[in-house]
Amino acid sequence: MKRNIKLKALRITLFLVNVIVVLPILILAFYNVPSADDFSMAYEVHESYVSGGFFSAIIKAIYMGIWYYFNWTGVYFSNTLTALAPSVFGEHFYFIGTWVVLFMFALGLWYFFKQLLCETLRVEKHLAGCITNIMFFLLVQCMPVGASRVEGFFWYSGAINYLFMFGFALLWLGMILHLASLESVKGYLVPILSVMGFLLGGANYMTSLSLAIISVCILIISIIASVSVKAPLEKQIELRKHEIFKIAERFDGLKRAYIPTICMLVGFALSAIAPGNKVRSDSAAFNPIKAILMAVYYTMDAMLGKWLTWPTIILLVFLIPFLWKATGRIKRFYGFEHPALFTAFCFLLSAASITPPIYATGSIEAGRIQALFYMQGMILLSLIIGYMCGWIRYVIKPAKLIDGDVLAKRKPKDFLEDAYLGQHATRVVFAVSAAFIAGSLLAVKPEPDLYTGTAALEDIFSGDAYCYMKEFDERLKVLKDDNVKEAEFSAFSVHPQLLFFSDITKDEGDWLNKAMAEYYHKDKVVLQND
Repeated sequence: MKRNIKLKALRITLFLVNVIVVLPILILAFYNVPSADDFSMAYEVHESYVSGGFFSAIIKAIYMGIWYYFNWTGVYFSNTLTALAPSVFGEHFYFIGTWVVLFMFALGLWYFFKQLLCETLRVEKHLAGCITNIMFFLLVQCMPVGASRVEGFFWYSGAINYLFMFGFALLWLGMILHLASLESVKGYLVPILSVMGFLLGGANYMTSLSLAIISVCILIISIIASVSVKAPLEKQIELRKHEIFKIAERFDGLKRAYIPTICMLVGFALSAIAPGNKVRSDSAAFNPIKAILMAVYYTMDAMLGKWLTWPTIILLVFLIPFLWKATGRIKRFYGFEHPALFTAFCFLLSAASITPPIYATGSIEAGRIQALFYMQGMILLSLIIGYMCGWIRYVIKPAKLIDGDVLAKRKPKDFLEDAYLGQHATRVVFAVSAAFIAGSLLAVKPEPDLYTGTAALEDIFSGDAYCYMKEFDERLKVLKDDNVKEAEFSAFSVHPQLLFFSDITKDEGDWLNKAMAEYYHKDKVVLQND
């Protein structure tokens, strides 16, 4: 591939493609408006901002995170940021939520893959950049259509609680890998990672549980590596006969991260035992065993079915040549002897992420849950594919299966290398690219929601986004009029597919109506009867 494709040029091209297709998402955010929990959870912070200014609002948001910990749910970090909605400082600042979430996710994804591929596995930086850019497009643009995009990117209360935290988690994991690769540890790095880990312990339970599992694995590796190093030489030789000790020694740099991982686990434990969680745990939908089994089923159904639309399949095929090439460098440092173990770990880690919502509510249909489930699951699926590429290339070695003259003439391994590394690599990449572009051009017209970016363009050019914002602005004039105590509004005439999450109803007793009424100091807020 190196001879035929300039990886640096391809990396830049893929980056520019991502910039172009994400711009409509960022532009559409300017038309967005708050709704639902953006009013109920941000009410107290908004009051503090009106009466005391910016810093008063910040302090109040921290207080509300603590209050929710004792009275509603233990996710203290998520609740603090949810209470600090941009609309607190002005409704037209609401777009900042989408921008912040996308920035954190992009930063976390880039830094995680940079540390994993370049620093830990020694993959060439332009090749790693190509892999990261393909993953970013796959995750953002191919997210399942519907509520997952709305709640994942545009509804602040959902996006900040889920995708922002996931991006922050990826950043933390990348920094953990960086710490493990250092020869000498800088004094400030461990305290920063410890604080980040503790905060992530109070993130949404999908993210915090996944990080807790990874943290336990890091601690186990640290303990085993420490025992092996401190043992006498004869004992070390004996221990290395066991696979678990060989694996631990291979990743012994992770023992530098034991303090941040302990802080993460402490935060997770505090979140789990929060007094506010008892309110929800008393009405849990399923017992833990059933929740786990359902999570395994849903993960299998998603990874092997629902997520595999034709764009995602083509992009995964497009990713394979880069992963195949990357394994050539990785093999110099790590083997691929445990495909079943690695696959099982990734699969079960993805299943673990959805176990908490299944246990609590019996459902994972909420868009924000589906968005995070897709993001984490697709990353893990891609890692599985990459691992299998290395296993096929270096462990199976298909050429060994053929004997005699046939082996001397042409090896199956040669065909694979030609397709993914040698003279045909360029053809594979261009053929898959052409198929993807052609398919997209044919499909976007009848299905403008095929990609998140094209769905954003549809909302903008149809005028729905502008109309939606203007109708909200008309409501805002009434809501901010102190002379009006009972506000009645017409329903929104449009529901932009990426912006609209929910609205008030005709029932003034509905919690959505009460939240808006309290936020704007009204006696009643209701939709007019038709």
